[in-house]
Amino acid sequence: MGLKNMGRRVAMVGTTAALMVGVLAGEAGATSTNIDSWSTSTAPVRCAKALCLYYSPNAEGAIWQNGEAGAGDLGYWSFANDNAPGSNSGAGAGQGVRNNAASAENGATNCSMGIYVYPNSTGDSNVLDPGRGGNLTSNLRNNEASVAPLGVQYIYQCG
Repeated sequence: MGLKNMGRRVAMVGTTAALMVGVLAGEAGATSTNIDSWSTSTAPVRCAKALCLYYSPNAEGAIWQNGEAGAGDLGYWSFANDNAPGSNSGAGAGQGVRNNAASAENGATNCSMGIYVYPNSTGDSNVLDPGRGGNLTSNLRNNEASVAPLGVQYIYQCG
């Protein structure tokens, strides 16, 4: 191997290492914001699962509902029209969930749920306590990729 080729490979390895350090450093600075704004027990109650994401602010527009396991990548899911009265539930129906949500509700009874900017529950997050709902913060609105229960060792503990 010539010195020219070896120099290119060393440069490529160095660049890859620098990128990995940048990714890891970005993870270390992740922030979490509690967005509890309303109770999910007041009418109309739309969220019948552990976590619901909505296409529009204030729990309006199309809905995506998920159980206690969460979802490592929201790119596989779409919003649905649940025909909820007065919710404009058709807005956003059929759209992909990833990077399209504006609000959320936690229908679980005993665990908080996190909404994350990156897949597999990484990066900045918004958190909802049980029975609470809220609008996503500006850094997560239309910029979310995964959801998961917080601090739960066994999925059956969250429901």
